[in-house]
Amino acid sequence: MVEKHLLKWMGAVFAAILFISIWATFAMLFNSFIFPGPLEVFESLITLIFTGEIFPHILATLNRAIIGFLLGLILGSTLGYLTGMNKYIDAVLKPIIELLRPIPPIAWIPLAILWFGIGDASAFFIIFLASFFPVFTSVYFGVTSLPIVCERVSKNYSLTFSQKFVHIVFPFSVPYLINGCKTAIGWAWMCVIAAEIIASSQGLGYFIEINRFSLNTSSVISAMLIIGVIGLILQKVIQVIETKLTSWRSVSHGE
Repeated sequence: MVEKHLLKWMGAVFAAILFISIWATFAMLFNSFIFPGPLEVFESLITLIFTGEIFPHILATLNRAIIGFLLGLILGSTLGYLTGMNKYIDAVLKPIIELLRPIPPIAWIPLAILWFGIGDASAFFIIFLASFFPVFTSVYFGVTSLPIVCERVSKNYSLTFSQKFVHIVFPFSVPYLINGCKTAIGWAWMCVIAAEIIASSQGLGYFIEINRFSLNTSSVISAMLIIGVIGLILQKVIQVIETKLTSWRSVSHGE
């Protein structure tokens, strides 16, 4: 176990060194305004952190991403369960959702600006769409994948809709719900940046756009690195929640 973790950390360190080396090599071939090197970006990142300039933008972006994600999670999981468990709701809602699902969330930005204006409301709408469809699809698939033996148990014991949901459907579908959340949080985080670049006056996306106009490329890349780190942290949070919620599976399998 110790060797496995050591190998993992060594691989991460080697990957970081290789990445920075390639970055520094390419930076020497371009003007620093176009492609700044690692040292310039690091200095910019330190300045942004110690002056506190970047933190209001980080908080604004996190606020939009989390609220939009939660809205998508709540409605996506609710409709996913209802659609998967009720054939009449399935017949009505599934075709509509399947029609809208292939449309990229970013394609809704012009309409979002028209409907909600520039600001939080339009960003919430875009992030909600980015989160809703992965959650709905995963939950729906989980519910409709319920083994036939579970259906038989439900009928044999004459379980009500709520009893079937609490004791059979929800426990079985938790891994599917978590997988949907993993995809949704990634899409939400990407889409919030895109929405802020186009329709916002604060946030990391807005920060990137403003610094692009002023040719402050070091700050642009610094913000991009911050976006990557926060996105990684959000994924790790979902993984921790997954471990807590599905720990019973490893116990039941004797792991």
